[in-house]
Amino acid sequence: MEVKKMVRRMAAIGASSVMVGATLMGAMAADLKDYPSTFVTNGAFNGVFVVGDNANAADTLATIDISNNMWYNKASASTAAAASGDAWKVGTSAKFLEMANNNVSSGSISGETFNAITSYIGPSEIKALGSGKFSTGESDYPYNQYLYFDVASPSTTGITKFVTDGHDKTADYLYFKNGQSIARYKLEFTSQATSDIVDSTGSASTTGAVLQDFENKKLTMFGKEYTIVLARRYASIKEDSVRLVMMGGSESSTILESEEKTLTVKGKDYKVKLVYVDATYAKFEVNGETTDKLQVGDTKKLKDGTEVGVSEVLYQSYAGGVHSSTFFLGAGKIELKDDEIQDNSAYSDNLLVGTESIDGATVIMSGSDSNTSFKISTIDVNITAADDYYVPANGKLSDIITLESEEKEALFTNNWDIEYKGLTTEESHELGIVTSGDRVYKLTWYDGDGKKVDMPVAYADAQYNLSMGEDSDAASSPKNLWVTENHVPIGWTNVTENVNKTNMTKNDYFVVSGGTTSNDGVTTASGTKSYLLQYKGSDNTGKTSPKIKFKNIGSGETLEYAVDTTTSATRATIKLGGYSFIVNNASSAASDDFPLNVDMDADGDVTGITPIAIKDYFGARIRFNIASIANGTASQPDTIGINIDTPDVNDYDDQLPLTFTWNITSASGPKVAGATQGAVTLITPSGESNIAYGYTTMGGKITYRTPSSSPATFTYNYPKKQQLPQVFVTTVGSAISTTGGGESTPVSIPVTASKLASEVADVKAQNAIVVGGPCANAAAATLLGNPEDCTEGFTPGKAKIKLFENGDKVALLVAGYAADDTRAAGKALAAYKTNKFTGKEAEIERTGSVSEYKVVAATAATATPTTTAK
Repeated sequence: MEVKKMVRRMAAIGASSVMVGATLMGAMAADLKDYPSTFVTNGAFNGVFVVGDNANAADTLATIDISNNMWYNKASASTAAAASGDAWKVGTSAKFLEMANNNVSSGSISGETFNAITSYIGPSEIKALGSGKFSTGESDYPYNQYLYFDVASPSTTGITKFVTDGHDKTADYLYFKNGQSIARYKLEFTSQATSDIVDSTGSASTTGAVLQDFENKKLTMFGKEYTIVLARRYASIKEDSVRLVMMGGSESSTILESEEKTLTVKGKDYKVKLVYVDATYAKFEVNGETTDKLQVGDTKKLKDGTEVGVSEVLYQSYAGGVHSSTFFLGAGKIELKDDEIQDNSAYSDNLLVGTESIDGATVIMSGSDSNTSFKISTIDVNITAADDYYVPANGKLSDIITLESEEKEALFTNNWDIEYKGLTTEESHELGIVTSGDRVYKLTWYDGDGKKVDMPVAYADAQYNLSMGEDSDAASSPKNLWVTENHVPIGWTNVTENVNKTNMTKNDYFVVSGGTTSNDGVTTASGTKSYLLQYKGSDNTGKTSPKIKFKNIGSGETLEYAVDTTTSATRATIKLGGYSFIVNNASSAASDDFPLNVDMDADGDVTGITPIAIKDYFGARIRFNIASIANGTASQPDTIGINIDTPDVNDYDDQLPLTFTWNITSASGPKVAGATQGAVTLITPSGESNIAYGYTTMGGKITYRTPSSSPATFTYNYPKKQQLPQVFVTTVGSAISTTGGGESTPVSIPVTASKLASEVADVKAQNAIVVGGPCANAAAATLLGNPEDCTEGFTPGKAKIKLFENGDKVALLVAGYAADDTRAAGKALAAYKTNKFTGKEAEIERTGSVSEYKVVAATAATATPTTTAK
């Protein structure tokens, strides 16, 4: 009996709260590597635990260890993009890139830029920006590389915002403004790279143009290797000017005159022959196509788009001299120049790629020139937008540059890009205003238990006149809404008509919010919970055991409390969400359904006149502005203002979400009317009408509907967690993928899952985890074929974890020679995440106490079918 009680107690552990999870795998796919998913369906255990009728307590404890440590990956609505390879997501562990608010006109929207995250990145973020060494043969010059994100003021470029692009498509985009900086590449030598200045003959000359120590030397920039084929002082006044012509390519080779070589570029073979060479020129034949005569630094584009370029010619004019040329195939030629290296604040020269001057990429180099030696300190390439660039979700900046008929080569080296993968996806729900006929507005929110609430907030009595609630104040049971403890509700214009009208009466609605700062109905602190209740009546104090009732609108439950007959003040206390709200009778309680005053902010009194703030389940705060209500007229109509904001600074990074304001009035008909107000500017996409959209920095989407013959409505898709732009700086070969969220969650164990062996008619008829050997557990004996010697196959100090299959059912045996050996195997299985079992069977050796063991063997043998003893 004690064993049975322990098993029942074990099965109850963790029997709560599990939702959708792993699914049952087919029995033929059973493998220990899949444990425990084979035994889990929708987050719940799908089998039975079986111990022997007279099991040792150690067997039962092993079962508890196993059941307490079964986990599954609970599905989540969250999705996020992740990079593989050499890429950096814009953001840090403490700083996140955020969406911009739609709070001004599209062109004026400002938001969070890359610079707000970091002013630059280097090798810690992108390996292609790793440190390098430039070797001239004379010396080695180490250098560092960075990608800077310069300050943009105002912050209207390099931001993520919801706008209409230049092609009339409305969506969320990563936006770069025409003429504004995108990024700035910087190469910085730790000591100045130096070259002697010589003339064309190689002799030192103060008027020479050749920087001979730089030529035919390799320099790797942003992960791409280039050879400097020409290094010259080039301006009319040569001093302080520099021109570097570089080539990078898929393949490079040196070829002799009349020689033929085969090179492969991007999977295609090219037969290259040097058909002519002299002291200045080289001429090639490539797959039968003849180039022009090319000088060092020249390139020629072949018919298939592949470029061939010359980096060196060697022509020894004496008999037997070498006639050769070094060339690049699949060449990428770039040219960097600066006419004044000591004026390092002016970008005056465009980057040249091939023969094209690239708009949006300007070069500046710094250094010094003594007319005998030339020194370079830094190389900067500033990349700016040559047009307005709108990068859509799952888009690349390079593709958008091309789409706008600009040169993507502005992204210096073309070995990197900026990609936008859209917003993260988080669990969300819709707040908003819905109609119930043309005369009633209801406000949708979610209470402290996550239950949806449609709260009647406004009723159109007549043009310009509103009541706050579900019906007119003139109705016999108006069902008014109370958002203040001690205030005349909207629509109640003649307080002297009925004293009860200043108090809550049967069927009225009211909000309670627990957790607000002391006696402050506006501030909603973290941990606040709000509920919508309806007063459903009360017994008078003359009755035996009188009751008072409230309906919880979110759950639909009726809350019933005893009426305290010993006091003339507090008659009951509502308890919700861990908070207490006192209820006072407003006048005599001698009649049924007596009027009330309710403590709506859990501060212990009923005297507050400030509207109670509502805390939505996902953290939004809803506040009411009713100070302007009076007898409505054309010049001063009744107005109910609703503000939705995000009060908890922990719910977002540092970009404050806009406050969304909705004003309710009453139009002719009568019918309710609503409109946005204040700092929100929404956009109607091309091809749509009577609808507009916008975003807040929470990543929440606002939808505003204005049907032609019905009241306007809105929804605010409010996320549980801030939805963030996913922007990556990528390099060639990296990849971005989107993954679903999930969290490790305990498997739910039904209370019916634990069985004694005698309670299981056929252990092969269901999934089962059988604990204990055949000497102690009849179910284990069945799995093992009912051996005559129940210790057969077991060794002292050892245990086995073994899978058995029977059709589409699976049994898992956890058994040792002795009870403590079984206990050790149970602990080993409980630690499956660490032990990483595979195959069909594992052997466990106990090395000391039951917590001291080692996995001796794990096999991938053929599945063991259950057998029947002959």
